[in-house]
Amino acid sequence: MNDNANAPDSIYLRRLSRFIDVVYALIFFHMLTTYLPFVEDMKWSHKPMGLLSHLIDNKSELLRIFIGAGLALMYWNQNNIFFKNLVKTNGTHAALSLIQLFLVCMFVYFAIADPGLESISSPALQAGSLALAGFTSVGAWVYASKQNLVRADMKEEEIKALTKSNLMEPLTAVVNVGLAFVGPLVWTLAWFVLPPVFIWLLKPKNKK
Repeated sequence: MNDNANAPDSIYLRRLSRFIDVVYALIFFHMLTTYLPFVEDMKWSHKPMGLLSHLIDNKSELLRIFIGAGLALMYWNQNNIFFKNLVKTNGTHAALSLIQLFLVCMFVYFAIADPGLESISSPALQAGSLALAGFTSVGAWVYASKQNLVRADMKEEEIKALTKSNLMEPLTAVVNVGLAFVGPLVWTLAWFVLPPVFIWLLKPKNKK
């Protein structure tokens, strides 16, 4: 049996990971229940295609689900990528991880407060909170690597590559802070356009 798996710091890491997973699950559920169109009045039953017509009539809310829940899941996946390469945690790393989670929760708050993007400050605050969350997550990973909290078999090149590849999320959010002042349509489209661009830019180049 691996003694490291039962070490206090390793147990702490598992508890921290489970707590974060539960919060992300609640975030995803809350985004769905907030943005899905209201159906309890049964007005949808008189529409030509029933519920399908009702969903089509509320396509803007569905887009908000796709963006809001999608971004939350993207940051959850980023968290998983880092955590699967950790063997233990400490107080500082745990604090940074919880700060990152708090910032994602702030993104959800700003998104739900202004679902129609009526105010310029709302999309800017959404993007800003995600930018800070992403950089905090990367910072927690860099700290963990320097404190020997990562797998012993990880090479320095692997650690650096993982750090670089996970800068896509916060860099996209940083650009979108500025695009929030251009307009909601540009801001919305940027969430789809920018990630592939940054993935390509951050992709390791083959050395000849």
